[in-house]
Amino acid sequence: MDPDSEQKAEGSFLLRAGNLAAGTFNANVEDKERKVAFAVICTSIFLSGFLYTFLIPLVPSYHLIEGAFFSTAEVALLFASFSFGAAMGTPLTLFLAGHVKCWMMIATAQVVFFFNCVMFMAGSSFPILFLSRTIGGVGATFLHSGSIAMLETLFPASERGNRFVIVYFCGGFGLTMGPLIGGSLSSDGAFWPCLLAALVLAGLFAATMMFLKDNDSEFTKMEPLMPHVKDPQTMLSLTSLVLVSATVAFSEVILPLHLDVAFNTSASALGGLMMIAAIAYIFVANVAALVSEKINRNVLMGGGLAANGVAFFALFSPESLAVEVVPVMLLGCSASVVYTGCFLRLVDSVGQGDARSPALQQLSFVAHNVGAFLGPALLGASVHMFGLEAAAYGYGFIAVCAGAAIGWYAKKTASLDDEPSINASALVDFQLLFTL
Repeated sequence: MDPDSEQKAEGSFLLRAGNLAAGTFNANVEDKERKVAFAVICTSIFLSGFLYTFLIPLVPSYHLIEGAFFSTAEVALLFASFSFGAAMGTPLTLFLAGHVKCWMMIATAQVVFFFNCVMFMAGSSFPILFLSRTIGGVGATFLHSGSIAMLETLFPASERGNRFVIVYFCGGFGLTMGPLIGGSLSSDGAFWPCLLAALVLAGLFAATMMFLKDNDSEFTKMEPLMPHVKDPQTMLSLTSLVLVSATVAFSEVILPLHLDVAFNTSASALGGLMMIAAIAYIFVANVAALVSEKINRNVLMGGGLAANGVAFFALFSPESLAVEVVPVMLLGCSASVVYTGCFLRLVDSVGQGDARSPALQQLSFVAHNVGAFLGPALLGASVHMFGLEAAAYGYGFIAVCAGAAIGWYAKKTASLDDEPSINASALVDFQLLFTL
């Protein structure tokens, strides 16, 4: 095989995700096991996205559980707790490297998701609900790492790209259906969405134990993080990830509150609106990957950050729910552009388009989830201190200024005139990281 072709086949950034080294295709796995494993992974990743977003339409009512009502700050922290758990789960995943098999990680994630659902259905106090969402985030981290490693050994290089695209869309479909289902079944708070998810998870766990427990896929160690942390260009990209993830998560909580006050919007209508944002994000993620070789990555990152801040401002200007669709779509589209630009710059930091750094994947995953936690956490504190409108416009102004400053600094300091060629499929693969 031609060396360049081989590198393109094996060089997908997603295949280097988490703490994994390059996997080896195992041709001895039975065809039935491959099909079951793929179905289990796709469904589990769908539920991971669903469990993250189904809560959004329930925010305005504060009626998350029958008989339990919460303040704005508490609801914001409950939403952010999923990302908090995902960020905390990354060091634990690193610790388990080389000690567990992939099916154990997937099964553990399913059990954790199940208890997340049961605790959220049965709990009525803020600490219990916060804990349930936090362990759900930890489960997402386990599922992310275990699924990627197992798929890498189940399918040859020629099939991996297509398989990962399907998995990516399953995660995106979960993100889009979460608000819609959560809003449609909101009469009893979170009870029905959690119950349905728990039943499916019980079936997935049974299938994992019956068909996948003999799979030999394992984790391996990864390269040190510190060389990347000390690179100023890498840290600039990670800071951008924190900012855009914080802005998106901030809007996912404050937008339902705003629409409830301005238009008295129903939970089902809120769910449909947030589903549109998720669809826009997924679509532009693929478009940005395809055009990435023709557009400067600093332009993608800086322009995307500025557009993201402008979209955040625009969320509060429309006079009808129908017009609100435009800034919501812009918010999702600009977020996709920023993520693509950041990934390209991270790849540059390891030299000549090398998309094979699991350490960078870990750092990106942590940066994304730290931002997704800080956004709603800042919302809860600022709304309590300054009120809803002041918090929204204050954060939007900071986001626009920070985005413009980061983009300007990146353009001024980075030597990226001779940009290496990046395999576009690797960028599509990378977007899966931000659906979990």
